[in-house]
Amino acid sequence: MSKQRIDRRVSPSSVTGRPDICRTDDDQRKTAAYSIHHPHSVNRPLPYFHPTRAVFVPHAQSTDEGSVEGDSELQRAPSKHWSSRASRKNRYARRPIHVASRSALKSQRLGGTSLAPKELTLIEQRVRHSESQFKVHLTWDISFWVAVLFVLGSAVWVVNGFFLFLPLVNIGSEDFPASAWSAFVGGTLFELGSYLMYVEALNTGHEQLFGPAVRELLVHANGTPSESPSPGPDSASAEKGLTGSGDSGRRRLSFRWLGLGSWRELGFLACFIQMWAATIFWISTITGLPNVIARFPDDPPKAVTDVFFWTPQVVGGSGFIISSLLLMIEVQKKWWLPNLRSLGWHIGFWNLVGAVGFTLCGALGYASLSSSGANYQSVLSTFWGSWAFLIGSVVQLWETLWREDPSKEAERPDARDV
Repeated sequence: MSKQRIDRRVSPSSVTGRPDICRTDDDQRKTAAYSIHHPHSVNRPLPYFHPTRAVFVPHAQSTDEGSVEGDSELQRAPSKHWSSRASRKNRYARRPIHVASRSALKSQRLGGTSLAPKELTLIEQRVRHSESQFKVHLTWDISFWVAVLFVLGSAVWVVNGFFLFLPLVNIGSEDFPASAWSAFVGGTLFELGSYLMYVEALNTGHEQLFGPAVRELLVHANGTPSESPSPGPDSASAEKGLTGSGDSGRRRLSFRWLGLGSWRELGFLACFIQMWAATIFWISTITGLPNVIARFPDDPPKAVTDVFFWTPQVVGGSGFIISSLLLMIEVQKKWWLPNLRSLGWHIGFWNLVGAVGFTLCGALGYASLSSSGANYQSVLSTFWGSWAFLIGSVVQLWETLWREDPSKEAERPDARDV
């Protein structure tokens, strides 16, 4: 097996066509006993889009003398599983492997020589304390804060549902200011969570720079120049959210707060749609505040209410539906085959239920002034939709606390659902 340290550091998706971590030159070549892997299976649930799952299996590597390393070394290298969602949620521990294309491996077998470093790709998940499944340094984990914001937002929406629904069943009295302001707070938390969700997808592959990026924002806000650049991608200080010099031999990675990812990546597309849907939906929480629309909610101008209050709910809720469906498809082997073994699928499912509820709230709201039945169902849709969002958010929070189970990587290549 080649002892050469490879001078390219990319994510598993580079093997399937799209790198999401920059390529760097490493002048210091370190020895390592990494096994050589090749892609065993690559899965894309929808055509045109990038693969969302991949399995890499070990492959024997010829030495410089032309001999092939023993089977015992090969047996110690289990298959490696990768999924776009688990990678985006930073759920992989630090277990580096070398991956070579099938064509390169075929040439190596025919020639009886070692694979050149340029023909190998180093896949390395840069997370410290790989022996622990519980994530460390949650303070600087962007996926953790995405989940926290959605849990808080969903909880506020549940409270808002009680404010609206209980008076309809003759429990308590109507409190319009409380319901309006709780809706605004819930919508704002959803907007912040959706934005961080977009940032998370935009920076897939170097999420460990989230902490330093936040610190730099705070430093610039205080008018104090940063004393040191952002750390390198594998530095311990990067994972703790501290600044440092990093590895001087590598090109600096920059954390992006705005920008565009690949439209062919299901995860990014879903998060991008989610962010804009939340932004449009947020408009209805602003126009629903007291005195924004005259005489709202008892006798407001119908045209103004329909355009600026109910329509943003319908459009935003429809965006939530599309985003949830894409996130469910992302973790499926086939676009039509549910993956009940995946936490990500259940998160997407409950968010889909909540999105349908919020969309129905706006759609039925058009007739709420003239029909008590429509008003009742509109409010009820918000109520059960909020609970569905809360369930999905709690499951998402649980997902972000844990890494993938390393013991499962020893299973046969086609046995796992990630």
